Amino acid sequence: MTIHKPRVAYVRTQFVFNLRAGGSVGHTLGVLHGFRENDWEPLVLSNERFFGSEAFNCTVVTPILRTVPGQLLYNIHAKRSLKARIRKWKPAFIYHRFTGYTFVVCSIARELRIPLVLEFNSFETWKMKYWRTERGGLIRRLLRRLLYPRLRRMVGWIEEYNLRNASLIVVVSRALETTLLELGIPQHRILVNPNGVDTDRFDPAVENTHTCKGLRQRLGVQGKIVVGFSGTFGPWHGIPQLTQAIGRILKERMLPDIHFLLLGDGELRPAMEAELGHYGCVTFAGTVPYSEIQYYLALCDVLVSPHSPQLDGKEFFGSPTKLFEYMAMSKGIVASRLGQIGQVLEQGRNAILVEPGNVDQLVDGICLLARDKGLREELGRNAREEALASHTWKNNVERVIAAAAGLVDERHR
Repeated sequence: MTIHKPRVAYVRTQFVFNLRAGGSVGHTLGVLHGFRENDWEPLVLSNERFFGSEAFNCTVVTPILRTVPGQLLYNIHAKRSLKARIRKWKPAFIYHRFTGYTFVVCSIARELRIPLVLEFNSFETWKMKYWRTERGGLIRRLLRRLLYPRLRRMVGWIEEYNLRNASLIVVVSRALETTLLELGIPQHRILVNPNGVDTDRFDPAVENTHTCKGLRQRLGVQGKIVVGFSGTFGPWHGIPQLTQAIGRILKERMLPDIHFLLLGDGELRPAMEAELGHYGCVTFAGTVPYSEIQYYLALCDVLVSPHSPQLDGKEFFGSPTKLFEYMAMSKGIVASRLGQIGQVLEQGRNAILVEPGNVDQLVDGICLLARDKGLREELGRNAREEALASHTWKNNVERVIAAAAGLVDERHR
């Protein structure tokens, strides 16, 4: 007798293509593997053959254009194919990694009367306001200023349509939950579900591999205390404060055997390189593929997450994937006591927590762990134990399945 696994349709409509690194890559693969580890069978519906998708039953509906108009057209162009595949698959629910310009998935869920679980990581309208740039020529900038307000209103409508019609909204933090409640979304339709980590990939044992040993030699960090940062070089990731902290430690020669390993890219990287690039003990490694990031983190003795308050002054709403990757790698962590970071990490038990934006405390925290091997190893062990117990992707998806169980039952009444 054949026993059929419960099915889910996982839809990804992200219009940033060919990503090989970053939190969204880890999150997508983490959730998909999490479904499998919970004995569910995912059908992946995507607008590209993304990194890691070859391991799953994946159907690609390619967009006509990869521009903003192309994202809006995708709602029309892709609907027939997506709807046909979902109807044939007969999932218990649809899981959509929300993208700001997409309303087609919600529309299909309503038409087929299938519960929609919306993974909602941030407001696109917020990003459009605070992450907006003025790059490009004069004509492009003028067109942007003329069209941008209308585009933002349209995106706001799409967000509201998805949020009002989703059966369950999965958010990564209490701060996002609070915002949804203020918008009138009922609490029973919200699941707060922090990000997770693949503890098999992010395992401190990789430090003993030939790959890691070769990387250590290539970077020239043998015999050094390595302090690492992984992430986006942007204001709310604490890059200005981290730049000041590293500069002070090196100028005052506080730690003679120190080496700073900085992974990632972003708008503030050029300024940071201009400030620190002349030091031989600072390495800007650039964007590291997700398939290799664990080897770089394994080289580090101390890992930093110096996030700063948001630009609008509201509560920090993020759930940094690097936080959980740091924990899984069993390293000493220095992090801002900010939002979910300060809830997951505990001062003196699995991390050193500092006040957001406080450069003096950031310097002290880095120096403390760099000088005290016993302390950083103790904190690292505790951090990995916490990651294994509560923050695997299997844990993450278990919470989604449990919350969606009532939706599934309701459909069959």
